[in-house]
Amino acid sequence: SDARGGSRALGGSATMADPRLKQNEVILEGWVYDLDAFGSKHPGGAGALNMFGGSDATTHYYMLHPHQQIRTKALEPFKLRKAESPTGPKAELGDSAFLLNTQAYQDLKQRVRKAIPYQFATWEWYVKAVAIMGLSAYLEYDSVASGFAFWKSAILGVLMAMIGLCIQHDANHGAVSPKGWVNRVWGFTQDWIGGSALLWKHHHVLMHHAETNVEGDDPDITGELIRFNKLTTWKGHHKWQAFYTWFLLPLLPLSWHFKEIYDLSVMRHCDRKMSSMARQEALFALAFRFVFIFRFYAIPLYFHPSLHTAACILTCLGVGGAYLGVNFVISHNFEGAKSVLNTADRAKHTRRDWAFDQVETSSTVGGRILGFFHGGLNYQIEHHLFPRISHVHYHKLQPVVQQWCLDNKIKYTYYKSLPENIASCYKHLSMLGNAKQIG
Repeated sequence: SDARGGSRALGGSATMADPRLKQNEVILEGWVYDLDAFGSKHPGGAGALNMFGGSDATTHYYMLHPHQQIRTKALEPFKLRKAESPTGPKAELGDSAFLLNTQAYQDLKQRVRKAIPYQFATWEWYVKAVAIMGLSAYLEYDSVASGFAFWKSAILGVLMAMIGLCIQHDANHGAVSPKGWVNRVWGFTQDWIGGSALLWKHHHVLMHHAETNVEGDDPDITGELIRFNKLTTWKGHHKWQAFYTWFLLPLLPLSWHFKEIYDLSVMRHCDRKMSSMARQEALFALAFRFVFIFRFYAIPLYFHPSLHTAACILTCLGVGGAYLGVNFVISHNFEGAKSVLNTADRAKHTRRDWAFDQVETSSTVGGRILGFFHGGLNYQIEHHLFPRISHVHYHKLQPVVQQWCLDNKIKYTYYKSLPENIASCYKHLSMLGNAKQIG
């Protein structure tokens, strides 16, 4: 433990499969547990655990549970052995970039539990979810039955994005209900819109949330096409990234729909091997994907074989991709966004409170109205601190987090409007694109 009350958590990162573990094992606070055996006892169901097989899930445990300490008594029957020390200063070798479960984060959890005693979805969430799903299904049917129109396809694109933001996002974080099967059912809405609940959890929950803005570990900032982090190697085309990034966002759904078929087949996503415990879920995901392609592409083009139909389909994808893409790209890329690592040499990195860095790598924009349409993800700071709280509560969570930040002298970045946040993101991308070395 650190002097500030934070655990170093042996092998605390889960961004890459941990070489010290079998696929049915997991590390929590330096101890190896039989994840397969524990699955039948897990309150949220065994399916919620499969993606953690072969990883250290200490970060995720504290992030996803309201209690302040690991419940070692309940886990004792499944304890196998003491974990070996990390084999190197990298997340893929089991070394965390953060201090976990500090006194400051425990204090925040206590404040939040008082403010939000029931963390799951309310009637507001269910009414909105049913309305979005119903209207989306109707527009798909009407387009095939009555003919395609650009305005219908554009609205459908917005609705499909809202399914991703408002429905599946809460569900696949386990934030809709304390009952695992309820979250799983609603989570499959990600497959309905051509994604994969499994791949989303692998990418977003397992990797991005655990290692936000850690270059090389967070898949949302790791890559060569766009330079999102100062440690990413600069290339000539980055000079133009503040301009071309926005035109790439509408293309995202096409990439997801087809590239992910390969990822599910080989059980590898975002350059990380997926746990073999999730193999059955991957097979279901492949089946759902082929049904989606038949429903979304084949049926429309069969009944209305024309360039107009193809253009309407692309309009739907472009509008939905832009809606989703803008929401996510501005959340962690803005003027002053913290880069967790200041040097590529992880041995020189000084660990800091995970919760502090979640705040300073994220930004919040707007208020409750924007949150209604964005699934609360405009409250990105609040979401990253408590991803298993339903987004309908984020407007109540915000003042609690803001006061905690003031008490701990943590920078809380807030934008009054979406254009202001987008402008800040543009400047951030421009700065990174025009500076070969920063810091």
